[in-house]
Amino acid sequence: MQKFTVSFLGRDCPGVVSTVSGLLSAAGCNIFAATQSLLLGEFAGIFMVSVDDALTQEALQGELQQGLAKAGMDLSLIVRPTHEEEWGKSKRCEPFVVSADGTDGEGQIAKISRVFTRHGVNVESLRAFLGEGGANHALFVFEIMVPDSVDLGRLRRELVCEGQSLGLRVSVQHRDIFEAVHRIGSF
Repeated sequence: MQKFTVSFLGRDCPGVVSTVSGLLSAAGCNIFAATQSLLLGEFAGIFMVSVDDALTQEALQGELQQGLAKAGMDLSLIVRPTHEEEWGKSKRCEPFVVSADGTDGEGQIAKISRVFTRHGVNVESLRAFLGEGGANHALFVFEIMVPDSVDLGRLRRELVCEGQSLGLRVSVQHRDIFEAVHRIGSF
């Protein structure tokens, strides 16, 4: 068995998950991991599949493209070999949530992300909410993995300093604390 990562990106519509998963199944793929998201009417899906060794990457790509065209789906497609080694699995890391909110401005995500890069921190998830707290308001939520070797105090100080220069208030919390504080449940 060989493994491929198949990514779909394009306009969302009812039945898109059914169509792409059905095309993968018809091509002989077994989906062993998947994630999908919607962003302002755009669908993004990543499917990790195992297939028989006889099915080449090019053949799978061609078969899926034909299926998308036949189904009338407006989706781009990438098929590539799967690299199963996850970043951070070979290192001891802790999960944190960094939120930055304030006045929207150009380059804010890039500048905050550069702080993570300097410290060898990986961004696992990013969500941006623009205009929800007012016409020019921005809220960015980064879920990150911080290696144990990183000086957490220094990382926090640099993030807060960068945020201030961008007009953003920055908060850094361990993911467990963030989730406990933001949990909605019955009492």
